[in-house]
Amino acid sequence: MRLQQLARTQQAVALLRCGMRTTLVQRITGLRAALVRELHREIHAYRPKSGQLPSTHAVLDSVLSQASASLFIALYRALGGPETERQIQLEALLQAHRLYLEQQDRVAAGGRLGPAIDINAAWVLARDLTTGLALRRFCRQCRIHYLAADFSRTALQCPICRLKQRGGWRVRGGVRPAKDDEAVEAQPPAH
Repeated sequence: MRLQQLARTQQAVALLRCGMRTTLVQRITGLRAALVRELHREIHAYRPKSGQLPSTHAVLDSVLSQASASLFIALYRALGGPETERQIQLEALLQAHRLYLEQQDRVAAGGRLGPAIDINAAWVLARDLTTGLALRRFCRQCRIHYLAADFSRTALQCPICRLKQRGGWRVRGGVRPAKDDEAVEAQPPAH
């Protein structure tokens, strides 16, 4: 019994170090809320944030963020397999998020692709993938899977194709970063 408690506490510490919110850590580990909050204060030297987790719709609020979320989900699916669409695969989620952050740093070239998806938003995307609130769709034009949600602010179109249309999908080699999403929303679909 004590070994199980120790293992859950170690898992909680690892999740908190990744930046995961205490409510998620509590849900994943089954530890008491007071203990998880105390661990958070010891690790980070400040009280945990309160408030709601982001929604998938908030994460997919622009074409750039949809492309970024699609990259994360592609890594997560590659590591966790088809089971990721039935239940959250925690180890695959953590590993995919680490790889995603590495790729985001390379691709963003100084943050020009917008803020990275944090571990909490990554968990929300993985959760909503299992419930069907977020869907992987296949783009016939660029032949990739991308993430979409029926009630998000972004269109149910491939974000990579949309970024290519407006010339902002590459940030290296002299191509300017994409500007606002409103201009793209008004354009007819490319598919």
